[in-house]
Order: sequence, then C-alpha cells, then structure tokens
Amino acid sequence: MKNYILKLSSMIAASALVIATSAAFAEQRDILKEVTDRGVIHIATASDVPPYSTLGANGELQGFDIDMGKMIAAELGVKPEFSIVDGPGRITALQTGKADIVIQDFTANFKRSQSVSFTDPYVVVGMVFFTLAKRTEIKTLDDLNKESMKIGFGRGGSQETLVPAAAPKASIVKFAGMADTMEALDSGRIDATAIDNIAAAGFYAGNPGKYKELPGRYSREDIAIGVPKGDFQWWLLINSWVRDFNLSGKNDALYKKWFNAERPKIFEVY
Repeated sequence: MKNYILKLSSMIAASALVIATSAAFAEQRDILKEVTDRGVIHIATASDVPPYSTLGANGELQGFDIDMGKMIAAELGVKPEFSIVDGPGRITALQTGKADIVIQDFTANFKRSQSVSFTDPYVVVGMVFFTLAKRTEIKTLDDLNKESMKIGFGRGGSQETLVPAAAPKASIVKFAGMADTMEALDSGRIDATAIDNIAAAGFYAGNPGKYKELPGRYSREDIAIGVPKGDFQWWLLINSWVRDFNLSGKNDALYKKWFNAERPKIFEVY
C-alpha cells in the first residue's frame, strides 16, 4: 500500500509539472506576431556613440546600428521605431517589453546573458584607452594606473569590469552616457576614457588631432543584438538575420560605409 501511495504521488507530481510547464509555454510571448500585428519593430539604441548611432544635423538618428535596424524592419515588412536608452536601460528595455531588440554597441557576456539573450556577433572589438592629445605626460596605461588619475565611462558598460582589471589603482568615474563622458574628458574633469576601438575611431575621425589612443587592447568583445528571453523563435529569427548579414557581404558593405575600413574578421585574435 505504501509503495502504491508513493507511486501515485509521483504520478500526480509529474502530471502537475507537465501542466505547469504547458501553462508556462502558453504564456510565452510571440514577439514576431506582436511586431507583425502592430506593423512596427521597437528598437532600443544610443544617440552618442559615433559611428554606431548618433543624432544627425537634422535631429534624426543615424549610424551603423541604425541602418541595421532599418534593414531588419524592411525584411520583416514593418516600420522601425527607435528609442534612446543608456547603458543599464538596454536590459530594462528588453525585460519590460519597451524594445523588441537592442542594437547599441551591445557586448554579449555571461552576466548579461542571465537577463537577456544575444545573437551571434556582427562585430568583434577590443577595449582601448584614450585621452586628449595635449596630455603629453600620459603615454601608456602605466601612466594612467595611478591613484591621482581618473578614468571615466558610461554606466552599464563592459568597462565597469574591464577598466578596474586593467588599471586597478586609478579612480573610476561613471557617467550617464558617452556624451557626458566626453564632456568630462574635454573639460579635464577626467584624465582618460575607455571604449571599444571602433567607437574610439569614430571620435578620432570627428575630431582630428584632438585625442590620442594609448597602446594596447584590453579585451575581446562580441558586439551582438540583444533580444528578450523567453521567445526562442524570435531569437532564432533575429539570429538567422545576423548570420545572413555576416555571410552575404551586407555587413562588409555597411561597415565600409560607416567606419571607412575593412570589417575585422569575427574570429580574429584581439
């Protein structure tokens, strides 16, 4: 009798698990249907990281990431609607349903992957340090790795982990975003900043002779599209788009347009 009761209890527990699992699957979002029904894909991005995404003279967003978003929308047959978020806001936008995807110089890593999902990378970068060209006393990272030096960057970025590891003695100053960081660098409130090498090149190109990059790269980061967790079919669709984008030559052409350089190989050693 005891064995029968144990067996019955196990069967009931298993049945309850199946019911609960089925209910959970039933409650999952169908993001593709949502996007198709509304005729709009919501894309979160930045406005201060050239040439990934910035505000143009006409007040409209432009850049590599913006063109990517428009391409995805066109292939889905819907309109793109962009919203500007800061570093921490990228994850919040996906979790709250404000964004269907995030295209914002977004590094895929283990910590973030516990909260959101990422596609395959479309660009691979390495973190660099740069400062004002007139700061002749700053030549290498060793010159920055001092208690008297302040290194600034935007909140919510991968720099929060990478910079203290590379320059543990320096003081860290966090800002709302890249625009505030660059204003602090230009005004002398910080001594240097850290950003990926491609974004850094955008600032150099826009300000010839104003900044200088210190030797070395201090990370290898996979830049990918962020999507909400819980909808595997949506992730699969967007990931398939990224794979086609990488393999078709479209990524190479778009990269050349915005970065005026050949796109680094995804698996190049950094």
